[in-house]
Amino acid sequence: MESRASDTAMESQDDFSLTDPTWAFMLRLRRMTQLYTASWVRLVSAEVTSTQFGVMNFLERFPGESQKDIGAHLSMDKSNMTDVVNRLTRRGHVRVLKDANDQRRNVLMLTKEGQRVLAELTPLVHHLRAEAFQTFSAEERLLFLGGMDQLIARLEQIVKAES
Repeated sequence: MESRASDTAMESQDDFSLTDPTWAFMLRLRRMTQLYTASWVRLVSAEVTSTQFGVMNFLERFPGESQKDIGAHLSMDKSNMTDVVNRLTRRGHVRVLKDANDQRRNVLMLTKEGQRVLAELTPLVHHLRAEAFQTFSAEERLLFLGGMDQLIARLEQIVKAES
């Protein structure tokens, strides 16, 4: 009996066609990420990445949240979250403290410098986002982001099923 993965691979090969608009979605996603990153560096910051900004922005809204919970909320794995926190800490944007109720748990706080940098970058991020989505109607924005959410949810199901 062949595995489910083999059946899926065979079906995919049978249905594969260069005319299928989804065949190169990863190339498009990679290119979009490259262009967004280049735009970020040009219009927002060459020092603070969008991921670092996301952590800082989250901390502004939820000060004292655990490193683990922030990582989960922002869909970051443990090692990536640790790397981001280490960089933000070295730059003086974030402080890592032990939770008063659980010494095994690290909680994060924005420093005054982190608050200053966040306040400086936030309008630049809003500008970049407005520029990036300028040609989208409000409905198209919702459809695009909804489609991304749907694809993420499906890929999460696939990953869970395979593990």
